[in-house]
Amino acid sequence: INAGITSQLLLTLFKIEGVVHYGIAGNANPSLHIGFVTIPQYWSHSALWSWQRYGYGPSDELPLEPNGDYTRTIGYIKFADYAENVTACNSHDNLLNNVWFQPEEVFPVDGTPEQRQHAFWIPVDPLYFKISKSLEDMELENCVNATTCLDETPRVVQVHRGTSAGIYVDNAAYRSFIYKKFNVSPVDMESAAVALICMQQRVPFIIIRALSDLAGGGSAESNEIDTFISLASNNSVNVVVEFIKRLVAARLVSDH
Repeated sequence: INAGITSQLLLTLFKIEGVVHYGIAGNANPSLHIGFVTIPQYWSHSALWSWQRYGYGPSDELPLEPNGDYTRTIGYIKFADYAENVTACNSHDNLLNNVWFQPEEVFPVDGTPEQRQHAFWIPVDPLYFKISKSLEDMELENCVNATTCLDETPRVVQVHRGTSAGIYVDNAAYRSFIYKKFNVSPVDMESAAVALICMQQRVPFIIIRALSDLAGGGSAESNEIDTFISLASNNSVNVVVEFIKRLVAARLVSDH
């Protein structure tokens, strides 16, 4: 929420040509590692849910769905699929039932007043994304100090998707679910809010996130955010600075 409010204030009070948002994130992609810097092409806010009552299933219409307020097109997570120690329950079910992921309502600044649109996957600016491809040759920090280094040398990678929610993900089952369901790599709390504001205001943006931990554990490097947060942060900053240099250079070439 704070990221969205701040982004709106920034775009309202100043003449902004574009937004470059950066920071650290958890990692849901098993092929990536701590210290890597990810640049997703799309972002989503994955914590707007329609929570279905117990006994209802995928074929049951959601409340207000006919009015376009909720949808079953994006997909859902069934809590019972992750239940343990339920052998005493004949149904092997869970009273939490299902939550259906929902798109956000967006009212573009150049659109018809009060006419809403819906958005789940929000694309970054195509030019910014194209320029960021050249960052994949950058050298990144690999060691916190003389005795603490990463097993995999970090690098900059363009990825397909990232997602945000007001949730700190430290759960391997949920990490695995969102990766398999949505093919997301970085998982954070703020980026989707920035993306939605930029989309609503029609301002180009890109988001750069360094991976500080494996969200939910599962390897020797798992959840070592306290150890590697400074390394990930430095890698993120260095990539952002280099991106801005190359963006400015591209703009100068196009102006001439």
